[in-house]
Order: sequence, then structure tokens, then C-alpha cells
Amino acid sequence: MSPDFRLPPTVASPPTSGLSGQTSNPGAVPLELLRPIDAQGLPNGVELQAQVLKSEAKGAHFELLLRLAALAGQPPREILANSRQALPEGAQLLIQLISQTRATASLLPAQVTAPLTRLDPALFPAGSLIQARVLSQQPLPAQAEQARFALLVRLLQGGASGALLSLVSSRALEPGSLLTAQVGAAGELRVVGSQTQQLQLGLMQGLRDSFMAQGSAAPLLRLLENLSAQPPAAGRELQPAMRQVLEQISNLSQLNSEAGVNRAIRQSGIFLEADLARLATALGSKGDNLPPLNKLLPLLASMTPASDAPALPGSDLKLALLNLLTQIQRQLPGAHLPPLLPPPGPWQALPAVRPGLFPLPNRVLSNLAEAPDLGSLLRLTAALLARIQHQQFQSLGQTQSFADGSSQTVWQLDIPLRDGQQFQHVQVRIQRDDPAPNRKAQELQPQWEIRLAFDLDQLGPLHCISRLKAGRVSSEFWTEQPLTLALLEQELGHLRTRLLGKGLEVAELSCHAGLPPEPRQSLQQRWIDEVT
Repeated sequence: MSPDFRLPPTVASPPTSGLSGQTSNPGAVPLELLRPIDAQGLPNGVELQAQVLKSEAKGAHFELLLRLAALAGQPPREILANSRQALPEGAQLLIQLISQTRATASLLPAQVTAPLTRLDPALFPAGSLIQARVLSQQPLPAQAEQARFALLVRLLQGGASGALLSLVSSRALEPGSLLTAQVGAAGELRVVGSQTQQLQLGLMQGLRDSFMAQGSAAPLLRLLENLSAQPPAAGRELQPAMRQVLEQISNLSQLNSEAGVNRAIRQSGIFLEADLARLATALGSKGDNLPPLNKLLPLLASMTPASDAPALPGSDLKLALLNLLTQIQRQLPGAHLPPLLPPPGPWQALPAVRPGLFPLPNRVLSNLAEAPDLGSLLRLTAALLARIQHQQFQSLGQTQSFADGSSQTVWQLDIPLRDGQQFQHVQVRIQRDDPAPNRKAQELQPQWEIRLAFDLDQLGPLHCISRLKAGRVSSEFWTEQPLTLALLEQELGHLRTRLLGKGLEVAELSCHAGLPPEPRQSLQQRWIDEVT
């Protein structure tokens, strides 16, 4: 069997130093850490390798986003720092921590930027695994009636992390997809099975399609509120379905309790398919004949529990929207649903949508909300359904297992809420990291990270990141409004008191101006096909 990728066999060669890039200031550059919480667990005085991901001028200094290499037992982490000296993006550094707020950085010699065309056995011995992200793909003339593709990938781990690798493949791989391969005896690479690749391609396509079709919840909810207040003659057949959607929306007072938050998350719509599968399993185990899905969905949508009762399995916002969409289509037989945005032309690139996009941009369709006709109602309902589906794709694309037995589970969702006469929504991202089972007993507890993103009229855009492990909690708040920042700083003491009252150990509470860093993405592990 031929390998998936062809690379010329090589012999071991001593490592080269690359280009002798010199800097104008070869000495150490002082850094000020913007988030002391980032330095937790890092040893003082030890040099750590890092890469400059982003460098932005801010007045008399430069704000840097740095990615630190993984330490033993810890994943790679990103830190924010201020520097009075510009450091180029992509530069490799040696970071030495002095305190929780101070560090120094030394530039490493520049690396060779030309793509690698062969693997050095000293760095990539036979049987080892490499992981890379596909940057580009170009078709090549076929050989012996077999399709060929030129791929450019970036290595994501190991001693050559960040290097570019040029490959020739018999398979087409989507740019942006992750690739895990095993090094053969002659330096060739064998990659994951085609079924896994097809699932990954389907996920990327689903992310793009749902992103192009998605719309925010507020316009639809305002339109439903107006239509439901009109006399029954205005859409009499749709009145029950419209009320069922509005009954799924929580208000601010309901989110003040643990039960209310749990119910809002369960009714967000991202668990519909899992709930229906459990319901079908439970009904099937009793030997009952399952009702048709088109009969079951309206029944479940109408079974909205009381506000203080737990959500029923399968009764959530997505189901209510599906029921409303079905009822509207019955009122508009043969109606064509045009896209919210025209498809990109041949000169336009497809949207750069990837797993890990948070928060999701808001697409407010106010013009449709002001046109109370069935066509607008149909499009707004479909847009909110697409948004829920996109959040489901985001959750699926970030949930993964690793070769050492550790795992990462992500739930990403919107919680629409009623704020007086207005409708808002809170975006939520919940991440659970479970360590490998062979760790010590005290290290087996999962680590949780919860991110919130919302935009209230009085406060403006606000982001919150909370982390919890073994009863120890830390939180950071990010805002672009100076008045909101001052208000948050005043409330930190009250928040600390409430957390301590819950029996938690409070590590760090902080407020920051600007936008938070993106969620940390662990390297994705895929199964390797056995090759005979």
C-alpha cells in the first residue's frame, strides 16, 4: 500500500542554525504582564520558549500576545504583555518570569522560512506522530490516473513546531483542517482514515453554511411579541406556535438562581437531538411503537413546563422554532426561502469560519422585524435556527479526545433573555478539560472554563472568563467602556465575598480594558489507520 504523502527519505543531519537574524537590541526586553492570572503555575527564573502571535502599538508601548510552549503536564498557554520595544509577529522568544507582573524576553535567532521538503529522522523518528494544519491546497497533474494535490501545512507540535512543510498527497484536504499522520520507516506519512476526513470536511461545510444563514434572536422575538399581541385574526393558526417560542425565553430575574440558569441552558436548543435520542431509547425499551416525528415535534413543543420546573426532554427553543417554521410553511405553500446574504461571487473569498469562533458576530436584521408579514417571519425563524445549528457545529468541532486519554468537551450556546420591553442574548462557552486517567489522584479533577459575552445598553460589550479547578476559582472581566471598567472594579470586592460564601477558594479577580484573548485550543488528536 502506498503512503498518503510522499516525502524523500533522508538521513540524519545535524541541526542548522538557520539565518543569522540580528536584532537592533540583542539584550533582554522588559515586559509587563497585563493579567497576573496568566503567570500562575509558571516557575520564576526559568527560561520558557514563546512565540509572538500579535503585536499592536498602543500609545508609547506595544501590546503583545505571546504563546508559551507547553510545560510538563500543562498545555500551551497565551499571555498578554506590554513592551516598550516592538517585537515582530512570529518572532521566537525566551521568556523569564521575574514576578506575577514582570518578565523579560530575549529574541531567538530567526528561523528559516522556506518550507521543509523532507523530515529529519533526528526530529521525526519512524513511528512518531506529527500534527499539522493545512494552509493551502493546489491540484497537480494526475499520475497513472491518480489524483494528486500539493499541500502546504504548518507543524503544530514537536521540535519543529511552526515550521512549514510541503507535501504531495493523493487526497484533497480542506484548508484549515487539522492533520495527524504517522512517520514511516522511509520518512513517508500515513494519515487518518477517509471516514474521519469526510466527517471533518462535513463539519467545516456545516460551519460555513450555517454561519452565512444565521441571524440574531432579537428581531424575531420582537416580531413575535408584536404579532402575538394583535387580534387572533392576524395569523390565528400561528398564535400557539408563536407563544411556544416566547415561552422558551427567560427573563433576568429567572437567571438569578441556579435552577433558572440550568433551565435556560437546557432550553437553548443545542441539546435537542441528544434529548430526542434519549427519549426514543426510553420509549423503545418499553416496546412501544414510536410516533412519527412530524406528530411528536408539535406535541413536545406545546409541553412547556412552569418556570420553576426542570425542562422536559426535547422541549426547547430549537424545537419550538422548528414547529413554528413548519406552521409558517403550511401558510405559504411552495414559498421559496431566499438566503439572508447573497452567495459570494467568484472574486469573493468564502467566510473564514473555524471551530473556536467566540463570541459569534451578531447579525441584526431590523428591516425584517419591522415588516410583519409571513415572509419576514419565515426568514427570521430560519435565521435563528441556523444560529443555533452553528453553535452546535462549534461545540462539535471543539470537542475532542487525545492519545494520552485526556479530553476536551465544549458547549457553545446563546441564551436569549427578556430585559423589560427589550430582548437581549448572552453568549456562553463552557469548556471542560479532563486529564489523562494515569495522572495522580489529586490531578484527576477536571478543569472548567466558562466564558460569557453580552452587550447591554447601559454597560456596552462585556466579556467574563471564569476558571474553576478543585474548588479554586479565578475570574477576569473585559470591557471597552471606561465607565464600565470603573464600575466592575468597584464590584470585585462584593464578588469575592459571594464566592467565599459559596465555599470556594478565590485565586484572582481582575478587570481589563479591551477584548479578551481567544479561547485556548488544544491540539486535536485523530486515530491513525493501520497500514500493512
